[in-house]
Amino acid sequence: MTASGVREVLISPSMTVREALQRLCVTSKRILFLVEDGVLIGSLADGDIRRFLLKGGGLGASVRDAANLRPHFAFTTERRDADAKMRAADVTALPIVDDDRHVVDIVFERSSVNLKDVSIRTLKPTDLEMVLEFFDQMAGDTRAMFNRGDVNRIRVIEHLKRTEEDCQVHFAATISGDDGREKMVGYVFLWDIDRKVPWLGIAVHEDWKGHHLGRRLLDHLDGWAKPKGYGGLMLTSVPANVRAHALYTRMGFEYFGVYPDSEFLYIKRYEI
Repeated sequence: MTASGVREVLISPSMTVREALQRLCVTSKRILFLVEDGVLIGSLADGDIRRFLLKGGGLGASVRDAANLRPHFAFTTERRDADAKMRAADVTALPIVDDDRHVVDIVFERSSVNLKDVSIRTLKPTDLEMVLEFFDQMAGDTRAMFNRGDVNRIRVIEHLKRTEEDCQVHFAATISGDDGREKMVGYVFLWDIDRKVPWLGIAVHEDWKGHHLGRRLLDHLDGWAKPKGYGGLMLTSVPANVRAHALYTRMGFEYFGVYPDSEFLYIKRYEI
């Protein structure tokens, strides 16, 4: 990794959680590393931040409060084993340090993710097993933010089992798996499609987060809804889902305050 690339993922422990989130958005990486005088002292993944906020932590808190202070790393003499160490530790990035634990480089997981491999289509009843596998792989913080009370899993199961039309449309982003089976890597749906501004929900497979699949899914919804004369789209999101809020803003959604269920309300309005 270049020297400038290393510097952009190294942060001071005095940085706030809000500032760290901004840095994550700029770098498009899913992890940052805390250093003090160049010495590695911790790591901060986007999942660490979500868990910290869900437990009541604030955006103005120090990143040290949210970070993992026992980070994985490899010494310069172990660099050739970096890929194996990442797989064993189940991490996507590994700092390379000298004998004094000064960070000299960072090795990132070689990603096989390619948006060109993704197809987006309407879900059909025969997709039920694939859909359930998608929900099963969700991490705890994703379930808390997207599938609280199992409401969205139940909704899609009921939709796929219906024999008559309902006021919903569900789309899956899929790839061809190593075994030749279709695998679901993203999910987006609209309900209340009989109204001028329907509600949407969106989720991305844990392995595909940070690769702009969310943008692709929201673009697909625009392409479906605009020609049909809808006035726009709306959604609600838990306050802790800060990275998603940044995505919604980039995609043209406006923040309209707090909904009665305490989630943030966003609306995207189409030009008529």
